[in-house]
Amino acid sequence: MRFAPNYPTTHLAAHRPDLPVPTGYEYRKTASPVTLERQSISAEGRYETYVLTLPSVEGNGQGPLPASVQYLKLKTPGKKKLVIVVPIYGSVSFASTMTARHLIEWQKQDTNVLLILDANEIFDGDVERTPIMTTDAELLQGVHRCVTRFRNAVITIRRLIDWAETVDEIDAARIGVVGFSIGASVANVAMGVDARIAAGAFVLPSTKLHEIFAYGRVPHWKESIDRARANLQLTPDELAQKVEPILRSIDPIHFSKSIDPTRVLLIEAAQDSYVPVHARLLHWEALGRPRLIRIDYDHKVAFLLSMTFLSRHFTATAIAEFFDETL
Repeated sequence: MRFAPNYPTTHLAAHRPDLPVPTGYEYRKTASPVTLERQSISAEGRYETYVLTLPSVEGNGQGPLPASVQYLKLKTPGKKKLVIVVPIYGSVSFASTMTARHLIEWQKQDTNVLLILDANEIFDGDVERTPIMTTDAELLQGVHRCVTRFRNAVITIRRLIDWAETVDEIDAARIGVVGFSIGASVANVAMGVDARIAAGAFVLPSTKLHEIFAYGRVPHWKESIDRARANLQLTPDELAQKVEPILRSIDPIHFSKSIDPTRVLLIEAAQDSYVPVHARLLHWEALGRPRLIRIDYDHKVAFLLSMTFLSRHFTATAIAEFFDETL
């Protein structure tokens, strides 16, 4: 495991944008019907696994299906802290699944876990699936749909907290959230709009989303983004300018000022080719320079090496230790 030095703090002025938090994350708090069905008991008998379902928020990309979450519940008596684990939407679930198991099996045995199972794409699906895009209106409609899915993912987290507040075995004053890649961006925004989240760990979050979008930095987006730019006869900079006013409503930078930096763990890939270095620096500054771990690899390699036996599960252990301290 290689680590890059943290950003130098000398000659840097802390930059926490003095901007109003974008709206759009309000929802009507109702007693939504939640179902809880037991799946299994762990091999050593320490915890039970349930599938929790609650009705979907309209427009979250799931169609008629309910939001599906795995609830890992310790069998020991007494109130436990709760960590909500947010996946990499539209990608593999390895990082979130492994972290959820690590947290429930962590040495203190005082953490229940909600693992969000829904892994539908949030950010690029509409643009990628549109073979011909000839007008700005078509482009912006697709971006708006991505924003709607992102917002509803945040609202799902808030509704899970509503449920957790009603559960006897959960201490509602000790709720944390951890997310990965675009899921880390969702987790960051959720913590920025909901003060009930007491601590957050953000692993390789995406920020400056308009730049990631316009330059097609994620490999499987590149072909569709290049096609959209060609059809609309736009340079990358021109495309970024068009989508930035929409995407700022889901960009973590704009939701970070209200978060206590002592309650945040930020983990980055120092050579991340998806999220450029200036965007990562601005995000760290916007969060108030929280605790930072910089893994000296690219985005995917950082996941592979820091979250497996190759590093003795370094990232999951760092997350568990962080929640030990803050929750």
